[in-house]
Amino acid sequence: MNAAGRLFIDAHWDGRGVPRAGARIESPQIARELIGLPAGEALERLPALCAPDAQAQQLCAQAAIAAARGEPAAEEDARIAVERAISAEAAQQLLSRLLLDWPALFDHEPRRARFTDLHRRLARLAVVGDAANARDLGGQLLDLVAAELLSGFFTMAREPSSLGEFARRARRGGSIGAALSDLLEMGTHAPPQGMAALLPCMDAAIWAAELGGVPDMAFCDAPTWAGAPAETGALARQRDSALVRLLVDHGHPVAARLFAQVVDLSDWASRLRHPLADDLPAVVDAAPLGPHTGLARCESARGVLLHAVRLDGDTLADYAIITPDAWNFHPAGALALEGSGWREPDPESARRHLTALVLGLNPGLPFDIRFTDGDDA
Repeated sequence: MNAAGRLFIDAHWDGRGVPRAGARIESPQIARELIGLPAGEALERLPALCAPDAQAQQLCAQAAIAAARGEPAAEEDARIAVERAISAEAAQQLLSRLLLDWPALFDHEPRRARFTDLHRRLARLAVVGDAANARDLGGQLLDLVAAELLSGFFTMAREPSSLGEFARRARRGGSIGAALSDLLEMGTHAPPQGMAALLPCMDAAIWAAELGGVPDMAFCDAPTWAGAPAETGALARQRDSALVRLLVDHGHPVAARLFAQVVDLSDWASRLRHPLADDLPAVVDAAPLGPHTGLARCESARGVLLHAVRLDGDTLADYAIITPDAWNFHPAGALALEGSGWREPDPESARRHLTALVLGLNPGLPFDIRFTDGDDA
């Protein structure tokens, strides 16, 4: 959630593969650090503590505080500005994965110049929010997906009907298509314990009813839905995509996450062009959580972000943040389930496999993958 934190992936190498792996987040409890401050001061401090999700974090906190105050819903112009700011930030984060991290993992040339130009323009858009520039930049991102990242999927009138056809089209189109093909060539993997459940798309009122109050730190560190860990992010949002389902059903959940990230980028680009569209769920909403208490839900590039706050006058009397990383890197969550119980010919291949899994879960923290072997486990 912030520059001071780090994600550690601890994996055991037994000479044939990785029988078990787990995730551990080391990050300050930012919400706790802000308790006792006036709401305005807390909002001012929050962005510096929450890079690279500063916009989503601040706007989600702002919505939670407004709900705690009992303020009416924001006017349409304000909601459009919020949606465009978060969409621009989300597009930046996905472009970093799609143009830099995924190609580099498979020794393809990263698109650094393209990324730098788009990142700079999106950063300005997130602050300034000019409508004409938002529409133009959203259109350019949609063109990027169709003409550069996945061109092999946009030159045919129908979707691929088999995994083999999917792989052939992927290899014909762009840097991400090549990375997708490389992932498919790594082979299938059916986690012995299955995949984590995908977190459903729910509005703030449902979350408020589920939580019943400001959650404690233990829940924030290891959240559960219906009593079990769950995955949030691109795969959860794009679960209904036929091609995403094709990859999951054929034993390629990591490739499915990469493809879902590209579809997600298209959705964020569409939000830049046409905010508050009826066919996409709200990016941010809020609901009361009790007397002087409010909850806000925000969709970010990495998944669902939740802020819950209780006010005493205008002071934060209690405050909790549940990040997407807390879901995806839960001790018994998606990383632990899919990172365990598979074979690789050597530690280098195992590291690449785990790195791909982490990139698919898209953490907001820098990460380290550390292996133990033999009797060191």
